[in-house]
Amino acid sequence: MKNRYKISELAKIGDISKQTLIFYHKKGILVPEYIDESNGYRFYSNSQIWDLFFIITLKEAGFSLEEIKEYSKVKTPSKSLEFLEEKVTDINKKIEELRKSRDTIQEKILCFKEMSSNLEEKVQVIELKSMKVYFIKIKNPLDEKEIAETYDKLQRLGNKNKIKDILYITKVKQKDIYENSEIPISEIGLLVPEEHSILGEELIESKHCIMLRHKATFDMIKLTYENLHRFIKENNFEIIGDSIEIGNEVVVPLENGFGGIVDIYIPVKKIEKF
Repeated sequence: MKNRYKISELAKIGDISKQTLIFYHKKGILVPEYIDESNGYRFYSNSQIWDLFFIITLKEAGFSLEEIKEYSKVKTPSKSLEFLEEKVTDINKKIEELRKSRDTIQEKILCFKEMSSNLEEKVQVIELKSMKVYFIKIKNPLDEKEIAETYDKLQRLGNKNKIKDILYITKVKQKDIYENSEIPISEIGLLVPEEHSILGEELIESKHCIMLRHKATFDMIKLTYENLHRFIKENNFEIIGDSIEIGNEVVVPLENGFGGIVDIYIPVKKIEKF
């Protein structure tokens, strides 16, 4: 093995440009072991090959040049250990943030795929299972700001309680559906998984429901309710409570506004014929 390497040789070994090595020199990140005063040529030692590889590793991991320079000044094993352990913690945080970003993007992809499918959603008669929900009452059911802030509070509550898959439960009074251009929301809740518990949660008993999936812009949700009410009337059902909407936190932009996938449940009972 050679004892010294020219800048062009080290650049080739590290698969980087000579300009980058000159920049590292000027910044004090990787200073050549020897500089020929007569011609200014830079020469690097064998150990500096490994220094360069580690600098490249740190750079690829997202470290700033200032952080790399800081590490290059560390001379004792204990300080090196402290520095590297701190940076591993930083990397783990970044990995977790990237995972969350990936999952959010993946959820939007799945949402777009389902909303783009041509399969017609059909009304179903099902038994909605009992569930635990933490509700927040809406003071002004048509106030978009209050509604948005409530969703934000519930999301933060879900994150605080380490709920992985956040689902929102919305209560809508049936009598209010056709009284306004927009559907008033009386309460918004967070579904509490069985293995979790939140102070103030309430139990919604299982209900016999008519259900239809809404997968369009939110301002078209009345059409989904109209389809449900038509089915209820045509099949001799009677509404016996407020509807429950269940949706996740994925909201996607569409041609005519924002939308998402919401399952709408209306509790009913069969009208007995005499």
